[in-house]
Amino acid sequence: MEGCLPKLRSNSSDLETMKPTHLFFYGTLREGVGDWPFLTGLGLGAEATTQGALYAIPHKGGWRAALFPTQARFAANVVGTLHEAGEVDLAAIDAFATGAYATGDFVRQLVEVDGWSGAGDMADTYIWSGDLPDGAEPIGHGDFARWLEETGRRPA
Repeated sequence: MEGCLPKLRSNSSDLETMKPTHLFFYGTLREGVGDWPFLTGLGLGAEATTQGALYAIPHKGGWRAALFPTQARFAANVVGTLHEAGEVDLAAIDAFATGAYATGDFVRQLVEVDGWSGAGDMADTYIWSGDLPDGAEPIGHGDFARWLEETGRRPA
């Protein structure tokens, strides 16, 4: 199985010293879901997918998406947007994503995405690393924006 799993970034010093070249957003940071001023400077984006299990997490009167990267039988093609990292303020994105919950359940991790050049592009994304909270709902089709539209719910 070596080579099939994405590399984990194991500590905060890795996050601070390794500026990614690409970012994959599948939840509230995805184009068309939220409008976040700290994304100013983000480079070009295009629709992309990664393998994983996607859940909707209730948060502060809205919903956030939580990705578990996996190639197991419960995996779906998780839909998102692949961006060039550009001159984006990565510290601001990290603070938003990893500070989104008091337990700090999101971590930035390198994952394989099917993007511009087909399978094999690598990008940083924010994955869920904790236990799912009460009220979490699976998103079987892997598209958080579509799930919001189908359910009439709003992003947090």
